Amino acid sequence: MSEKSVTDQISKYVKYGISSAMTVTYLVYIMWGIWTNQAVLPGPPVLHFLIFCFCLTLVAYLEGLQVAILNCEHVDPEKRKESHPRAYKLMTSVRQGNNVERFLVGRQFFTIFVMTLMAQVTSFPDIYHLGVPDAVWFIFISTGLPGAMVVTTIGSLQPQLLAAKDPWNFLNLRGSYSTLMLCYALEWTGICTHFAWMLIAILKKTLFRSDIPTRENEEEMAKHHLAMDYLKYVVSFCVISMYFTGMWTGESLLGQSGLPGAVVFICFACCILFLAMLEGLQVGILVRENKDPDENNYEETHPRAHALMKRATHEKNVRRFLIGRQFFVIFVVFLINQCTIFPDIQQFGVNNILWFFVIQLGLPTALNVLCFGQLPAQLLANHDPMLFMNRPGPRFTLEVCLFTEMTGIAHFSWVVTALSMFTWFKVSPTALDDLATFKDLEAVKDGKSKQTESQTEDVTSAGGQTDGNTDGGYNKVSALELGVVQEHQEV
Repeated sequence: MSEKSVTDQISKYVKYGISSAMTVTYLVYIMWGIWTNQAVLPGPPVLHFLIFCFCLTLVAYLEGLQVAILNCEHVDPEKRKESHPRAYKLMTSVRQGNNVERFLVGRQFFTIFVMTLMAQVTSFPDIYHLGVPDAVWFIFISTGLPGAMVVTTIGSLQPQLLAAKDPWNFLNLRGSYSTLMLCYALEWTGICTHFAWMLIAILKKTLFRSDIPTRENEEEMAKHHLAMDYLKYVVSFCVISMYFTGMWTGESLLGQSGLPGAVVFICFACCILFLAMLEGLQVGILVRENKDPDENNYEETHPRAHALMKRATHEKNVRRFLIGRQFFVIFVVFLINQCTIFPDIQQFGVNNILWFFVIQLGLPTALNVLCFGQLPAQLLANHDPMLFMNRPGPRFTLEVCLFTEMTGIAHFSWVVTALSMFTWFKVSPTALDDLATFKDLEAVKDGKSKQTESQTEDVTSAGGQTDGNTDGGYNKVSALELGVVQEHQEV
């Protein structure tokens, strides 16, 4: 073994150790805060513990289902009808009409709402600091990092990795179909999305003027459907406007930490902007990943986007970006919650039960994050990815994510994934055969494209698809990981 290989191995295990130690420490801290009833959310410790477990489980289903559904979307489920009956039922529903898009929109809101609710039970403004200096405590605790680390490693990356290993097994888990129905129901209401559509339409006319024509719906809607659609626009606008105007009329958790209100507002605005960059950049990179960056003279017309894609598609940088981005999305959402949780805000005479469900559970923050920081950026980047990536901010966002992944802060997710595969999530022999087949396909593909700089030892189960329907980049398995999975299966 070469000296570089030894150094790499040592570095890898050091990252595993640091990430594991941080996550376990934060988990103990959260359990202690809940046990001593110091969470921001009103209620007894038992309720907070149940909410914490429920939210962690639900976000795991939402993250894993996204990878599994996008992986199996174009596969006929009939041959899985007997071996995976629940997965067959789920995929039969998903493949009807635009149900994939409906699931993704509903999932997007639920993911943010669950993390917002999680922040309510993992924030303890009055907990004892154990003699830690205020500056250190602010950076590592008050920013919401404990909850973000636990959610990233256990509730987000782990289910994505498991679903990438065996998507049909994940789809067949009890609870997957119920989670799908929740996402359908939420999307149907239109409350969480129709304001975003209005904002997108305004941006396309002003700041995001693209040469690519917008695809219009040629089908004429019935009058009662059109009336219902406009009603959803009005309700969505009223809900978002009401929450946004009332968001700053209280004392935030960060404000209680000593920050002035103006600084808290600037922090919130920067977080929304950075989150929009993270979401739009993910879509832009995945749409353009398998396309020639030199086409359409982009080097001259979109120089920043051209340079960004050269950097992103070099070796394993797409995968590294996606992992770093996953951590930042969760961390930024938790930080936004520290800016928008007001435990002492005036209730304006609203009934306590209604106030609890509509305000204290975090619904205002979830709606604003979704409609300002996520959906517009995702859909605009999907419409014209090179225009989005040609802005000044995306390149900085890419570099920050690559550096964060290099630190190994989320490596504990691999440890948890290995434990899950040793215990309750057994990867089927069929999935192993599929992984080996895709490995061979990738080798053939690489042999035909030696001239490109995007070669990687990773293997995409989508077989190098180029239509933009990807699994988020987590369905990539190296030869080493394939061997580990095979060893687990043998055990």
